[in-house]
Amino acid sequence: MDLRQMRYAIAVAEELNFTRAAQRCNVSQPPLSRAIRELEDEIGARLFERDKHHVALTLAGAVFIADARKALEMIDGGSERARRTAQGLSGTLAVGFGGSTVYALVPTLMRLFRETTPEVEIVFHAMSVLHQIEALRSGEIDVGIVRLPIFDELIETRFVHSEPLIVALPIGHPLLAHSGAVEIEALQASRFVAYQPTRGYNVHADLHALCLLAGFDPTIAHEAPTTEAVIGIVACGEGVAIVPASAERLRMRGVAFRTLQPPVRAPHLADVRFGLAWRRKKASATTMQFVEMVTAALPAMGTRGGHDA
Repeated sequence: MDLRQMRYAIAVAEELNFTRAAQRCNVSQPPLSRAIRELEDEIGARLFERDKHHVALTLAGAVFIADARKALEMIDGGSERARRTAQGLSGTLAVGFGGSTVYALVPTLMRLFRETTPEVEIVFHAMSVLHQIEALRSGEIDVGIVRLPIFDELIETRFVHSEPLIVALPIGHPLLAHSGAVEIEALQASRFVAYQPTRGYNVHADLHALCLLAGFDPTIAHEAPTTEAVIGIVACGEGVAIVPASAERLRMRGVAFRTLQPPVRAPHLADVRFGLAWRRKKASATTMQFVEMVTAALPAMGTRGGHDA
C-alpha cells in the first residue's frame, strides 16, 4: 500500500465516480482503477461496490477511508511541520537577555519576531549582557542581545540598535547642580562604578578610552556584572557610572542622570551599540530566521546606525 493508492481511494470515495476521481487526481481512469483493484487485493476486501452506473462504499471501504484520511492528515502535517522547522519557522529559540536591553530593545525584537513566527517556542534566559558570550559558546542559548563590538572567533554579530551613553550620579553630587550635559573631564575627581571586564568584550576599555581622551585615568572603585547592579552601587553613593540611556528607566532612588557630552575627538565613544550574537557555523535555522526577520524589520522602527557582521 502506498500514499498514491490511499489518495486515489479517498478521491473515489468522495466523488463516487471513477472518471471524476481520475480527473481530480490528474491521471487517466485505467491507472486509477488498477490502483484501486491492487489496493483491494492487498487488503483482502472490496472497498467499493460498482457497476457501469453506480459506485458506493462498502462497510470495509468506509472503515478504510476514515483511517486513510487520518493517516494522510498526520503525514501531510508532519511534512509541513518538518518543512517549517527546516525554514526556521517552528522549533525552539533560546534567547539570552539582560541589562539595559530589557527596557525597550528586547520587547521590540520579540514582538517583531512573534508577528511572523508564532509557532516558535521562545525560551528566555535572564543573564547579564556580559555573561551571554560564554552562554553562546557553551550552547546554553541560541542568540544573545549584546553590546558591540564582540571579539570572539566563535561568535557572529549583527548590529540592531544604538543609544547614547549617559552619566549616572549619586544624589548630592556637585554636578547635579546643573541640568546640562556633563563633559567627561568633569568626572576626573570622581570614583567610577564600572562593568566587570569580560573576555571578548571591550566595555571596560571604552571607559578608559573616554577618560584618557580627557587626560586622566579613571579610578575604578567598584565593578558589577549588570546595569542594575552598577546603578544600585551608584545609588549607594559609591561612585559615578557611564551607562546606556535606557538605564534611566530603572528610576532607582538615590541616583540621577545627565547627558554625556560627546568628546570632540571621538564622538562615537558617546554611543553604545547593541546587536544580536550567535554561534558562528552552528546556528540553527530558527536562530537565523530570527536574525534575518528582526534585522529586516528594524529599519522601519527607526533604529540608529549600521551593520556589523
